[in-house]
Amino acid sequence: MVISTKAREMNKVVIFVKDFQKATNISEKLANLDLDISFFERYNENIDDYNLAVVDLNEADFGNSKFLSDLKSNSNLFIIGYISQIIKKSHDVFKSSGCDIILTNASITKNIENLAKRAIK
Repeated sequence: MVISTKAREMNKVVIFVKDFQKATNISEKLANLDLDISFFERYNENIDDYNLAVVDLNEADFGNSKFLSDLKSNSNLFIIGYISQIIKKSHDVFKSSGCDIILTNASITKNIENLAKRAIK
């Protein structure tokens, strides 16, 4: 079966994670879903083709309201963020800035496949 270009574009995931081990774990699970995975180290305006983003909110470069707002306002991304500990104040800030789902570090690798399936429907 040949997958059309349009179908492939609908299954593109961008990962904003600097921790190599975590990025490897997440990308391996997403690769099982036959998704096209890219790693970005900063916001990129050519993100329109992507429909899912996984963001490490522990990183100062990614875990801030400006980055998340730019990401959300300039794309149709479903954003899954993860953080070491969920605190109501930071959860509310990340949620209002554009995160659709916020998980703990431990939960992201356990749940990423199911979340990605829901997000790319």
